[in-house]
Amino acid sequence: MLTELATTDVTILSRIQFGVTASYHIIFPSLLIGLSTLLSFLYARWLTTHEQVYLDSYELWLKLLVIVYLSAAVTGVALSSQLDNVFGGFYQQVEQALLPIRHVELFLAIILEGGCIGVMLFYARQKRSRGRFAATLIFNLGIFLTALFVVSRNSWMNTPAGIEWGGNQAHVISYFEVLFNPSFPLRYAHMIVAALMATSFVIMGIAAFRLLKNRTDPIAIKSFIIGFKAAFVFTIAQFIIGDLHGLDIHKHQPLKIAVMEGHWKTNTGSDFVIWGNPDSDNEINHNELKIPNALSLLLTHSMEGEVRGIKELPENERPNIPLAFYAFRIMLAMALLMLIVVIIGAFKSRTKPLHQQPIFLKIAFVASPAGLIAVIAGWIAAEVARQPWTVYGIIKTSDIVSAQSSEQVITSMALLTILYLLLSILSAYLIGKFVLRDSPLPNIKIEPTKALPSTHH
Repeated sequence: MLTELATTDVTILSRIQFGVTASYHIIFPSLLIGLSTLLSFLYARWLTTHEQVYLDSYELWLKLLVIVYLSAAVTGVALSSQLDNVFGGFYQQVEQALLPIRHVELFLAIILEGGCIGVMLFYARQKRSRGRFAATLIFNLGIFLTALFVVSRNSWMNTPAGIEWGGNQAHVISYFEVLFNPSFPLRYAHMIVAALMATSFVIMGIAAFRLLKNRTDPIAIKSFIIGFKAAFVFTIAQFIIGDLHGLDIHKHQPLKIAVMEGHWKTNTGSDFVIWGNPDSDNEINHNELKIPNALSLLLTHSMEGEVRGIKELPENERPNIPLAFYAFRIMLAMALLMLIVVIIGAFKSRTKPLHQQPIFLKIAFVASPAGLIAVIAGWIAAEVARQPWTVYGIIKTSDIVSAQSSEQVITSMALLTILYLLLSILSAYLIGKFVLRDSPLPNIKIEPTKALPSTHH
């Protein structure tokens, strides 16, 4: 096995290593988007209703946010290191276009978010405080802004705009066009809603676990209700946004969507392949299960619309088609699973509150990782289908890989795997102790000079 890996092309190994790093990292920013939004909502409710359950719920989910934030920091450093050391040629060519965006991301993550999280943890913990609420809102805003710049950078790599290419360098004509490139708006909406949907299911799953242990747990009851309502809204919204995003990809990168759909031949009235086994050598799918004309309907909103096929791609510009195809189907399967769960929940809630139904609690617990699996699978499908390009149609991945031996890449990949395994074990332990069993945080307090008056009704 190691001998086979050692003889594998360095570019392929580098892609695998970056893929593993990014796939693991994306879990944590996705959860930060959802958890920071939840905390803003909970503290706002605590200020307006004075109900203790909202503050208690805030304290519980704040613990999870801290664990996730620290994990995001560790994996983010590893991801940044990958870009600098494994793909060192990339930023040399796009320095003018993307480095300013990257610097803003770092400022937001280290200064804005890092500063606010300390206030959220230790400032006026038992009092209603505008300062703590402001810190929570600013942290929430910082997470959304960081996501904006990250998604903008990734979108630009798919649909580059606002530049002129010369002397092996990207020269910026318009930073506005770089930032708000053609695929950015819908890609950002798609990612934000995916993160909110995924986090809603995680919240439901954790709350369901606690309720199965203690049916009267007030924090779990409140969290489960909030989690389900959010899951219902964001799951429905994602199917609408996903449709629009698919149309956008078909407009700007028709052959990329062809790869993800396993669609080989340009034609009209194209069928949607539910499942099959793509054969890149023979340019066909074996054992297809398909819906007639459905792909044309999805991508053009016409039963007879034209969909371009993979065969238009030169053979040396074709990615790993089976991997992109299967990853995309996993994403779709998880999305359908979540849709089924929220529909079942909506019907079952008409007879009895969902948190009082053990069977649905078990369903929610089992389905809790579905959103994160969908996020990872969707990212893999999108990034694999873009290959061999790093910047679509301009820079190939093989041209920016740093000069390393296969053995060096394998060694760093092994070290990263060990790091992520240890981080996963530590995170699981901390979640079990502070979130599932709700152990208190260290009793460190920073009191405000003047807090809101305590008013009770």
